[in-house]
Amino acid sequence: MLALAEASTLQVFMRSHLLLTGALASLTAVGCVAPPDDRPDAEAAATTATAVVVVERTTGPGDAIRGDAVIARFVRVRQGAVDEQALRIAGAAWELPAPGTCVAAAQDAAQPALQPRSVDLLDVGVLTTSTLDAHSAAKSTVLLPRSMPDPTGVVSGVFYSARSAEAFTPAARLQLHTSGGPDMPEGFRVDVASPHDVGDVHVSPTGNGLDIGWEVDASTSDARDLVYVDVLGQSSRLVARCTALDVGQMSIPATSLGAIDDGMVSVHRLHRESFRAKGIEPGEIRFDLARVVAFHR
Repeated sequence: MLALAEASTLQVFMRSHLLLTGALASLTAVGCVAPPDDRPDAEAAATTATAVVVVERTTGPGDAIRGDAVIARFVRVRQGAVDEQALRIAGAAWELPAPGTCVAAAQDAAQPALQPRSVDLLDVGVLTTSTLDAHSAAKSTVLLPRSMPDPTGVVSGVFYSARSAEAFTPAARLQLHTSGGPDMPEGFRVDVASPHDVGDVHVSPTGNGLDIGWEVDASTSDARDLVYVDVLGQSSRLVARCTALDVGQMSIPATSLGAIDDGMVSVHRLHRESFRAKGIEPGEIRFDLARVVAFHR
């Protein structure tokens, strides 16, 4: 059981690492940093920020359970708008293949070089997430600001991160509250819907690869949701990542599996909820709920 839990931990760490690898690799490629804009109106031109809050939960294989993770960044650039490049620099980009396709791990790690620009991660005070569910006890997680390490000098500021045994209740509403801090004195409070956990995952080897199925509740499903599957080999090494719409089934071709006969698949349901608050435009809470299942073919 300990080995299974360690495998689950390793695969989740690898998943989070992949989301950040592109940003860190691109920062190295930048090489130099554009000087900050010290004009009096420079700060006034960057009055709004983009908020990206990620809520993660992973279970399996078997009964293995890992604590929920909540990670938040409030991103502002000194020149221009917060775009995909700025989010990648801040480590908040969502790196996924297009629905219906698979990408090998080596391809997924390759990212285009980024143009030099300065990105600020704002201190908004104490951040709290709470579950709003009349049918269960309230659950709250407090996130404190942490300094963002950046040896290249491109990113400055703080990010928020915390782990909890139960950060939220699936299918209940999640509230996000900030107390206000140096970079955003006025706090805000929003609440959004969270998705159902990934359930009834089954993997069926075929002559053409793997058929993967999972439970979908038609009464609560969201047509915008995606499911991505990480194929993991020995020592939880990522082999491939495939993406599909959340329709309850996907097929992974044998060409994406290589020579692997025994491994694991990590099936992730991705659900996004947008929000707006004073000083935040846009804001997004991303739920990434996963279940890990072993396979043999």
